[in-house]
Amino acid sequence: MATDASSSAAILSTMQYVTTNKWDKAEARLAEIKGHVHDVETKLAYKPGSQESDELEIEADVVILLKAVRKVWAGANIKGGKTKYGVAPESLGIRCDTIERMLFNAKYSSGISTSAALSWRQELLDYLRQVQRRMEYTILFGKLTKEWADFRSSELEGSIASAKQNTSQSNTVSEDEGSASVGRKEMHEQREIWEGLVTNLRTSDREKAVEFLDDLFQSSLQHEKERGSGDESADLRPVLLSKMRNSIFNNTKGPISVTVAIVKAAIEVILVSDQLTSKKRRAMIDLSNREDVLQEVVDILNIDLKLSALARWSWGDTPIKAQMRKTINGKYRVYMDFELVDSILIQCVGQFVSAEISTALKQAWLPEFVTLWEPEGASNTTVATDDSDISAFLSRMNIPAFPSQKKPISTIELRTDMYRNRFLASRLPEGMLDESGGFGWYDQEDADSGKALAGLTDLAKRSNDVLSLKTDILRICSAEMSVQRIVHGQFCLLQSDFEWFGPSLPHSTLTLILDYFCFPEQIVQFLKAFLDVNLQFKEDGPDGAVLNRKTGIPVSFQLADGVSELLLFILDFAVNQRTGGAHLYRNHDDLWFWGQPSQCAAAWETIRQFSEVMGLRLNMKKTAFAHAVDESNPRYKPPVAGLDLPGVPAGKVKWGFLQFDEKNWKWTADKTAIEEHMDELRFQLKSRTSVMSHVQAYNAYMRDFLPRNFGPVTLGLGDDHPVMVLEALQHAQQYLYRSESGEDLSENVANYVRETIQERFGGDVHEQIPDCFLYLGIEDGGLGLANPAPAFAQHIQLPNYDLGDGRRDPLPLEHALERLNSDALEQYLAERKEFVSKHSKKRHGQSMQSRQREDADSGAGGDNGSTDPARQVDAAPKFMSFSAYMGMAEKHSRNMSLFYSDLLAEPNTQRLRSNKEWAAKMFDGELRDLFGGYMAEDEFLSLGLYRTLAEEKVRWSG
Repeated sequence: MATDASSSAAILSTMQYVTTNKWDKAEARLAEIKGHVHDVETKLAYKPGSQESDELEIEADVVILLKAVRKVWAGANIKGGKTKYGVAPESLGIRCDTIERMLFNAKYSSGISTSAALSWRQELLDYLRQVQRRMEYTILFGKLTKEWADFRSSELEGSIASAKQNTSQSNTVSEDEGSASVGRKEMHEQREIWEGLVTNLRTSDREKAVEFLDDLFQSSLQHEKERGSGDESADLRPVLLSKMRNSIFNNTKGPISVTVAIVKAAIEVILVSDQLTSKKRRAMIDLSNREDVLQEVVDILNIDLKLSALARWSWGDTPIKAQMRKTINGKYRVYMDFELVDSILIQCVGQFVSAEISTALKQAWLPEFVTLWEPEGASNTTVATDDSDISAFLSRMNIPAFPSQKKPISTIELRTDMYRNRFLASRLPEGMLDESGGFGWYDQEDADSGKALAGLTDLAKRSNDVLSLKTDILRICSAEMSVQRIVHGQFCLLQSDFEWFGPSLPHSTLTLILDYFCFPEQIVQFLKAFLDVNLQFKEDGPDGAVLNRKTGIPVSFQLADGVSELLLFILDFAVNQRTGGAHLYRNHDDLWFWGQPSQCAAAWETIRQFSEVMGLRLNMKKTAFAHAVDESNPRYKPPVAGLDLPGVPAGKVKWGFLQFDEKNWKWTADKTAIEEHMDELRFQLKSRTSVMSHVQAYNAYMRDFLPRNFGPVTLGLGDDHPVMVLEALQHAQQYLYRSESGEDLSENVANYVRETIQERFGGDVHEQIPDCFLYLGIEDGGLGLANPAPAFAQHIQLPNYDLGDGRRDPLPLEHALERLNSDALEQYLAERKEFVSKHSKKRHGQSMQSRQREDADSGAGGDNGSTDPARQVDAAPKFMSFSAYMGMAEKHSRNMSLFYSDLLAEPNTQRLRSNKEWAAKMFDGELRDLFGGYMAEDEFLSLGLYRTLAEEKVRWSG
């Protein structure tokens, strides 16, 4: 730890030394500009507002100003590309020449008024003041950067001193101290739990686990009863298992071969996973840029990655250093610190194994196996009467199927396609060169803060965007809620996850899974050696206890996460098979299921059984169930007491900062959770005393974490969702920057930063800090404060004043529902008309045949009293009611599938893609008026030092 801090301190010191020279030059430049501006202001003769305006005085002022402007910035180009009117600006020198020539012409032209000369005077005076203001804010940016550098240096010095102290003196825990070396109370509590899990052997019952797997994948009497003895898919499960096993065995029985490109890809994934300390991270980056050294690494790896070598691999005798880090969501993670080559080797093995698991899992969705996943009767695209199956009747009546019944895609098919594209092996890499594997990211919302305002993922296409999985679950869940309310009049929602999933995973379960799917013994042995590691916490010092990991997997390793994904695929498949074709929507071990009461009960029982046989425990604090009911829907059928919902869990369903209000069928803000996180952020900000470190920590929360946990704006989440989020964001701001007494709730980050700068640097800034300085990006010389509100505000529908009389345009979801009802009714009437037409033709033919049979029967002298429906011409079945028709909409209605697609999408708006785009549009006028279109002089901006400070990920105190 001391070595890492010393290395960072040395780099920071060098950057400060280099940047100091730039700051000195900037100060000299500002002094020069101020001198010119002061001289000009003392020489100007014309006094604005005077009763008499002397034209000669104004012209003399213009001449003075022209000389001053040329001295201040001779020949410099006006920045900004184009003016707001779209006209390319002249260079400053040309503009001065133009004004001078027009001024000369004015002496001989009566057509040029005094107002023209006044405008030139004001233009030149504004330019001088803008130049001065730009330099003042360029220097302010430098001083804020220096303040951050000094703050960071003191942090590093503290880390170095702390690391040198005898750790025995650090046994006293004080939550108020808040230093990383001592740690907060919750860190010690979580570490105690973690140690208790990983150092105690937890095992699974191999016999029961194999029985569970065999029952799932092997043909059985129970399965045949569920599917029907005549179902062609009855024996597909063992065929699928055989294909998966063959795929894995055939593709993993040889050595793992790597190239320089593969090693570079492995390094990139390691860097993204944030495994390494700062020093080793820089060393890894340096290694990735040295082709000659990389080739040597490749040669070594190709020897060590042979199966025989993998079977002999071990960590060695020296314990691996471990460190607890706090993540933005409040959880602590234990990271391992080991050598670079070991890191690359383990990543290459993990990439290889995970890619082959991905290939095997995709076998399950080959066309020949798709029917395994489908709901019963999903292929039946015909509709039914109120009391019987219309397809059977039409068959007996020999009436052709309706053309309108042969839809291109139904809601069921759309749902299945989205599940396959978005949730099948989405956390697994496609191959050795794929850097998109999302291991370790299922609850790290800060993994990529640049995606806060990114567009929604396309659920119709294959995607490995792991960061959006959580969001996509909410999108689909909300869309399903609306569809099932229409179709069934009720909606059940089940949520759960596993308690301490990573640290509590039994090693016996993981090795069993590899054995069951026919991985080579050498890879199984490597996994055992990888998991069985001796650890020693850095903060305990060299004499600290050595812990032997007997249970659990380490965080941010592709190998561990890849094998655990194979394990959890078994749960996906089991839930699907035992709920009649419904899907478990999963973001790693974050489990979501929805459907009708009996389906949720079956899913819950399957999850419980899986947990028991695999040696896992469910996190009951995050397990909940909701049942929303619309009793006004004629298709609503109350659950049968004790049968449809036996033993489902209690609790409030929550997603991020939202909680599900089942009575009102919508998501609402969870203010308790918001305030808990704002209390944590408030604690973190207290230790960040420099303005820029405060902004950096604030942005880490506000740019991505906070808005991401309110979900996207989609039709399915409702028309009032954007307003609800904006109110919650406002509450978060006020709660975060409240006074110590808690009474003042009017503060916000802009006011806080503005006031702090005024207090510390008031002598350098003689006016209120403008908003553009606070919100424009660093590259523009601003602080880049994040503002999540515009991303939601852009979706709020503004009044249409052209309508008048208080009328308004229909809201997006309201409009979509109206369109669905209208289109569905139109389709229903068309199909009913077609049914009547076809049946009338059939009745006429049957009537002729009936008379012929009656004549034949009377000739035979008998009547057997037959009640064949085909002969009951007058008792023809009626076409179903509109209510019954809508009850089958998921199977047959294209209008419903279009409605379902609409629910998943954003309302039609002109989307803002980034905070930068919003700030540019919002503060364009202020930027031009105060600074002339750009805020800082690039050559004097201390961007190098800033980037050195900002390049490392935010480390949370505690």
